[in-house]
Amino acid sequence: MPVTDSHRRVALVIARARVGAGAAMLLAGRPLVRLAVGRDGAAAGAAMRLTGGRDLALGVGTLTCLHERTQDAEWVSMGALVDGIDAVVLLVTPKLPVRARLLGVVAAATAAAGLMAGRRLADERDAAVPDSA
Repeated sequence: MPVTDSHRRVALVIARARVGAGAAMLLAGRPLVRLAVGRDGAAAGAAMRLTGGRDLALGVGTLTCLHERTQDAEWVSMGALVDGIDAVVLLVTPKLPVRARLLGVVAAATAAAGLMAGRRLADERDAAVPDSA
């Protein structure tokens, strides 16, 4: 894979991790919410499973689009947006434990990497389209 495809590789890694994390959150919502934020309960477990469903859908959609090379920049960018929102929520919500803040930092880093990969994918697509002018 050429160096110019490193952004595609980053997007693939993020999407695969999103699928794995999403599946884990769907299957083990309550234990994972306890691990992530130190709280337990049916509502927190349900919220974690909802998040898992979101991440699983985003990850599968992104992998499909990366494979087909259609709308890949859009799917990668939407994943970055979601990661950015997760980061803000985890970093500004009061009374969360340090481990939740660390997850927020990871989400912020993933958002930044995803945003850069999405922009590069869009640039790659734009460069492949001949000028119609």
